[in-house]
Amino acid sequence: MNLEQISEKICNMLTASSYFDEANDIKKLMIKVLTLNRNDSDRVNAIDSLISRCHPKWLGDYYINNITYKEWTDLITQFKNKLNKVK
Repeated sequence: MNLEQISEKICNMLTASSYFDEANDIKKLMIKVLTLNRNDSDRVNAIDSLISRCHPKWLGDYYINNITYKEWTDLITQFKNKLNKVK
């Protein structure tokens, strides 16, 4: 999966588990990551914000329906790794 697909999957899972605000925040940040120029400070800040959410004490604290904790944290880790590659 590419970065956009991973973020969509995370947002869909968050929405399905009633974490609407978090899903919307991630979507808004991803728009900046995907549309702004590579060196744009808003894009870099969006990436940093998304990376900070990939912590076990942030996204990892959410209970996500129909997925194990390991699967959820693996997806978060994959998201973080993809974000670090585009930074």
